[in-house]
Amino acid sequence: MEFKKDEKYLCMLAPSFVSVYEYPEIVYRIRALGFEKVVEVTFGAKMTNINYYELLKNQTDRTWIASPCPTLVNMIRGKYPHLVKNLVPVHSPMGSMALICKKFFPNYKVVFIGPCITKKMEAKEIGMIDNVLTFTELEELFKKYNISEKIENPKCQMTFDKLYNDYTKVYPLSGGLSSTLKYKKILKKKEILVADGTANIVKILDGFKDGYYKKYKFLDVLSCEGGCINGPCIEYRYPIKERIKRVKKYKEYATRYEKDLGRSGRKIDAKGIDFTRKF
Repeated sequence: MEFKKDEKYLCMLAPSFVSVYEYPEIVYRIRALGFEKVVEVTFGAKMTNINYYELLKNQTDRTWIASPCPTLVNMIRGKYPHLVKNLVPVHSPMGSMALICKKFFPNYKVVFIGPCITKKMEAKEIGMIDNVLTFTELEELFKKYNISEKIENPKCQMTFDKLYNDYTKVYPLSGGLSSTLKYKKILKKKEILVADGTANIVKILDGFKDGYYKKYKFLDVLSCEGGCINGPCIEYRYPIKERIKRVKKYKEYATRYEKDLGRSGRKIDAKGIDFTRKF
C-alpha cells in the first residue's frame, strides 16, 4: 500500500489487534504510517448486534447463521447454496463500521486492518472500503517505513478516534457475538449454538433439515478455531489461551478507563444508516 500526499486515510482496526499488539502503541504506530484517523471496529459490531437482535426477535421461520465471517459465507455459497437464505442479512462489523465512517469521515480513504485474508473478498463485494490489509501486511509496512514499537512522539494522539464500544471488544473470540447480543428477552441460551473450526462447521451445515438445525434458532459460528484471534494472518507470538486473556483484559481496561471519554458510540449516531446486506 502506498500513501498519496493528496489523500486522507482512515484505519478501521479489527478488535483482534490486541491479541498480538500493545495498546496504545499500536494506534501510535498506525498514525505514524500516515493514517490521520484510527477507529476501532467495535461500534460497527454494536450496530451489527442491534440489527441481529431485531431480526432474531421477529423472524423465527429458520435457524439463522451468523454472517460476519467471510470464509463461512463463501463456504455456504459454494457448498451449501440452499443455506444462503439462512445467513443473517446484516453487514459484518467491518461493513457496518465502514458505513458509519462514510457518514462521519466522508472524505477519507477507508482501510480495514485485521487478521483475515478473506476480508479482502468481502470488502470488494460490499464496496465502501478502499483497501484491506492483514496484520502480516501491516508488519511489512512497519518494517518498510521503520516504524518503531516504542512511542517516539508523545505528542501524537494515541487513543482511537470517536465512536467505539467497550463491551464488543470480545467480538473476535469464539462466541463473542452471542455473548454481547443481550438476547435474554428473545432467545434462550439453549437455542444458541456456538461453534468454531471448519471441521465442526461442516458437520453442522450437513445436519440442516428444511431450513433448521436441530432445535437451535441461532448459530454463532466462525471458521477459525478460537475465533478471529486465531486468524491466518496473525503472528502467533502468544499461545491462543494467552491471546484470549489479552482480549478480555483489554475489554476490562476499556470499561474502567475509557468509557467516559465522550467517544462511545451511541445508537443515535448511526441513525439513518441501512445495515442490511444481501448474499
